[in-house]
Amino acid sequence: MVLMKTLSYNLFRNSELIPLMIACLIASVLVWTLFRFLPERKIQKQKRKVSSLPFVKTSIPSPKLTKKDLFTMAMVTGLYAAVSFHQLGSTEFVNTTWQPVSDHTEIVLELKESTAFDAIYAIYNEGDNNSNPDDYQLGFHDILVEGSSDMRHWEELTVLKSEGIFEYDIIEGDWDYPYVKITSQNKNDTMTEFALRKPDHSGFVKLEVSSDSASSSEYPASLIIDEQDLVPLYPTYVEEGYFDEVYHPRNAWEIAEGQRMYATVHPLFGTNLMALSIKLFGLSPFAWRLPGAIAGALMIPILYLICKEMFRKTFACTCGAILLAGDFMHITTSRIGTLEPFSVLFILIMFLYMIRWFHSSFYDTPLKKQLKNLFLCGLWMGIAVSTKWTGCYSGAGLAAIFFAGIFQRFYEYRKASKLLKEGNEISELQKKEAEHIRSVFVKNTIITLACCIVFFILIPIAIYVLTYLPDHVWKDGSWSLANVWKQTKYIYWYHRNVTATHPYQSVWWQWLLDIRPMWYHRSYDANGWYHTISCFSNPLLCTGGLLSMIYVIYSIFRERNGNAFIIAIGFLSALCPWLLVDRCVFSYHFYPTSMFAILAMVYAIDALMRNDARVKPAVIAFMCLYTALFVLYLPATCGFGTSIGYTDALELLPSWHFG
Repeated sequence: MVLMKTLSYNLFRNSELIPLMIACLIASVLVWTLFRFLPERKIQKQKRKVSSLPFVKTSIPSPKLTKKDLFTMAMVTGLYAAVSFHQLGSTEFVNTTWQPVSDHTEIVLELKESTAFDAIYAIYNEGDNNSNPDDYQLGFHDILVEGSSDMRHWEELTVLKSEGIFEYDIIEGDWDYPYVKITSQNKNDTMTEFALRKPDHSGFVKLEVSSDSASSSEYPASLIIDEQDLVPLYPTYVEEGYFDEVYHPRNAWEIAEGQRMYATVHPLFGTNLMALSIKLFGLSPFAWRLPGAIAGALMIPILYLICKEMFRKTFACTCGAILLAGDFMHITTSRIGTLEPFSVLFILIMFLYMIRWFHSSFYDTPLKKQLKNLFLCGLWMGIAVSTKWTGCYSGAGLAAIFFAGIFQRFYEYRKASKLLKEGNEISELQKKEAEHIRSVFVKNTIITLACCIVFFILIPIAIYVLTYLPDHVWKDGSWSLANVWKQTKYIYWYHRNVTATHPYQSVWWQWLLDIRPMWYHRSYDANGWYHTISCFSNPLLCTGGLLSMIYVIYSIFRERNGNAFIIAIGFLSALCPWLLVDRCVFSYHFYPTSMFAILAMVYAIDALMRNDARVKPAVIAFMCLYTALFVLYLPATCGFGTSIGYTDALELLPSWHFG
């Protein structure tokens, strides 16, 4: 494997490309083998009911998936998953954490076998918050590290300050001391592991505890040197956390361990999913990233289903799946332990059910079936909002689509009533249909609106409130409606009053033009290979999505196309709220909007294909170029080993920075 990665680096400046090609080949063979022996599905062609009244829009039945559809979904999802899960994170991580018992605690470590070292490694996780009800047990608070040759005269080596939880703090120097003293001045300190690197970089100096002023405590000093074999000499994103992983995995660990939670500024459904993974697999980068990676893979078949509902054609659906699988932001955001993959997955699901409802009619579809779609839509909206408040933005889009559907039925009701009232010559079939419309509209509308109060207000509120039940958010440890409301106000206050700035922050119009990527991480490994991670969109998605959205809006006014209306509403409801936000925001906030940019591109592709099938080779060429860019930029989006020169060559705009 090492030789393969070295060859891959030398040939492509991507240490993982050859292993990925092999993994993708295996995934392709497995999917092909699975479907090779599956029988062809017999799908009866569904006929759309035709109304005798020209002003009535009849229901569009949900299409059945063919074997070809299932094969395409599985193939694209499998290939994407092979890339997304590759080098996702280490399954091993330092876990045992020391914490002092008073505001002054001293630890003396004795160096064995060798006394020379050229770097100090220190990392902290969260301690036992339940043992410290007055504050949170977290971080370095000016921990003094000193060296001595005789244990009488001490020389300051460094002062450890909190940088980021789950991240290694490495201080380099040139020292030779047989004793190292660690002095904590704050009882809220924590330290998970402490190591001293040998000057030849062959490993770490063997350490023993010589003195511990709190040796009889529940958290003795031995906890900071008991996992030396898990400390990486050259930590990269694989072995440590980065960017917002200082927040969400920490909250997930607290939930998994039953700890009182450090400040949380988002709802907790997605965090609970991350906590479940940590509970099952233990605390590690792999465990806290796994649920998001799964959610990212699941988005592909969900988007395929949405495309199938809208466009009906396997080719158009395949284009949509490839556009999602090949988007830079999608894979980057799915591979970091944050809430975005969950919230966007749930947003897609709730739109899927709203589209199915929008395509149905009061007048030719059983009300029970329509209400089922609305119920499932509201259920997933509640889950989305309980994951991140961006679900509320898209929820406004659902409302716009819903009332547009109600208005269409009202328009048909008025036309039918007018037709019957005027008594013009109409056929018996038309009269019967008009009377049916007039008889069911009021009843079905009232029932639907009443149910929607339950589906889109009461159920989401219940999910949101119940999400907090397993979590210790409050100091008094008690769950109550008042405390949930208090926490909700705190979340709003926090986001409303954030004044922090960041060198890689951006605004909404920069997302549309792909101008300012968010730079997450940089590191070097033992081979000297460079690892960097940035979050931004595939340039062809931004360019194609923006042009396609213009065409989509044009189609709404010229053709009164319902699918174009849905796509535009989804795009605008996800994007427009950010026009009103004046705090620090980043490129990844474009993630929900990008889903509808993809749908806009599929809409444009489908329109091109309907007008002239000869454009298909050009569309295929575009998809190939899109995928090639995805592969080309993997070292900058996934952190795979590369060189500074390679990442510099990828910086197409002056505002792009990868190293």
